[in-house]
Parts: sequence; structure tokens; C-alpha cells
Amino acid sequence: MATNVSRRGFLRTVAVASGLFAGGVLIAACGGGAEPTPTPAASGTPVTLEIASKGDALEFDKTSFEVPAGSKVTLVMKNNASPGSGVYHNWVLVRPGTIDAVAADGIAAGEANDYLKPNDNRVIAHTKMAKEGETVSVTFDAPPPGTYDFLCSFPGHATLMRGKFVVK
Repeated sequence: MATNVSRRGFLRTVAVASGLFAGGVLIAACGGGAEPTPTPAASGTPVTLEIASKGDALEFDKTSFEVPAGSKVTLVMKNNASPGSGVYHNWVLVRPGTIDAVAADGIAAGEANDYLKPNDNRVIAHTKMAKEGETVSVTFDAPPPGTYDFLCSFPGHATLMRGKFVVK
């Protein structure tokens, strides 16, 4: 049996059918209603992170970060130590499982090298050593997905000033 449909009714039917079709494709693509996986950031997407020391304490104000794979990361670190305290800090991102060795080799490298072994391939990125009240930054490409460690390499600080850097 034929039915006359107005132009408006026809367009509404097409729109509803299109939505159902698109929804069906989405559900099929997501495994039947499972949570969709976040789309990774396009290569080079900028991400800015901020971290600071907690006054004169040997602590960062954050112990973890999460960034998308392929992002261009700028990390800004502020040393909030009291003027004249002599408490210096840096921020160093290292490959998994190397944090203690990087810290030990940094002590041996000395102040002239900002307590980092020169050309250390275990170090992914680092700021320079920041004096009290100083803000420093570093920009780098996020490493491949995984969990990395970060620390302050000033002698004696690495045992307390450390955290996790997760790339998804």
C-alpha cells in the first residue's frame, strides 16, 4: 500500500535512518557498546605541564603526569625554595628502571653538569638546575606509550623528589 509522504516527513525519516545507521556503525566499531578508546593526540599536539617544589621541602607538588602519545610536551618547573636557602632543583625524565642509576651517576657528574651525566641516553628530557625562586622549562616530544620516571637529580633529592610520567 502506497503512502504519500510530505517532503518534511521524508527528510525527517532520512535523518532518523541516517542517525540509526551511524549509531549502528559506532556500536559495531566499539565492540557492541564498550567504552570508546580515546583518540590519540595528533603528532606534535602541544601539552603544557606545570610542577613546583613545595617550599624548602624536598618534594614536588605533583607526583604524576599523563600525556598523549605523540604530543609536544612543555614542562614548566618552579623552584619555590626560600631565597638564600641554597635549595636547588631540576626535573629529569628517565627511561623505565633507570631512576636510581641516573641519580647516582648525576652525583658523580657534579654541579658543573647540573648533576646529570653528560649525554646520558637514559635521560629523555631535563630542565637546567633552578635556583630558589627561579622557573625553568623544557620542551620535548613525548616518548612512546609507557610509564616513565621523573626526579630531581640534585644530590640527596632523588629519594623523595620523584614521580611517574605516563604516556597513553
